[in-house]
Amino acid sequence: MIKTIQQTIVSRRTIRKFQPDDIPLHRIVDILEDAKWAPNHKLREPWEVKLYKGEGRGQLIESIQKSVARTEPDEEKSKKKQTKINQFISDIPIHLVVTIKAPASEKEHHEDFAATCAFIQNIQLLSWSKGLGVVWKTNDFIFDPEFRDELGFQRDDIIVGMLHIGKPAHVPKPKERQSIKGKLTICDQAVKKQQSF
Repeated sequence: MIKTIQQTIVSRRTIRKFQPDDIPLHRIVDILEDAKWAPNHKLREPWEVKLYKGEGRGQLIESIQKSVARTEPDEEKSKKKQTKINQFISDIPIHLVVTIKAPASEKEHHEDFAATCAFIQNIQLLSWSKGLGVVWKTNDFIFDPEFRDELGFQRDDIIVGMLHIGKPAHVPKPKERQSIKGKLTICDQAVKKQQSF
C-alpha cells in the first residue's frame, strides 16, 4: 500500500531496536539516490556519506571505542560505553556517517548544514516508506578530531550525524506533540501587537 507523504511523515518513528537481517546494498543506494533531491543552496549538494556494513562495521566500532577511551576519563564508564557501542553497532546492519566539508563562510555553513539535515530527513522518510527504521545519532565522539581522522575525514569536516538503519524489531507508540499554534506567530497586519490564537 502506497502511503501519502503526510502519512509517512506522521507515522515515522525513531527506531532503536532492530532485526539483525542484512539489508541489500542496492536498497540503501536507491534511498540515497532519492534523498539527494533535498533542497540545497546553489546546488552544492554538500553532503558526503560513508557506509559501513558487514565486516566493515569492525572499523567503525574500533574507531568509536578509541575515541571513548580518549575522551571518557572515568575508566569504568569508558568500558561500559565501549561494550554498549560494540553491541549496538554489531546488531544493526547498516551505518551511515553523514558529513559536510568545512565551510568557506558562516553563511555557507548555515546553508550546508541545513541542507544536509533535509537530506537526512529524506533518508529517514524514504527508509520508513520501504519498511526500514532509522535512528539519527549525534554522540560525543563525532566531535572528536582524531575520530574523524581515523575514519578518513579531514579534521575540519563536520559530522552532521550517524544514521543506523535496519528492519524495526520494535516500533514505539507515538508521543504527543505540541500544537504548532503554541509556536506560531501570525503577522498579517501593520500593527505592533501580533495576532494570537
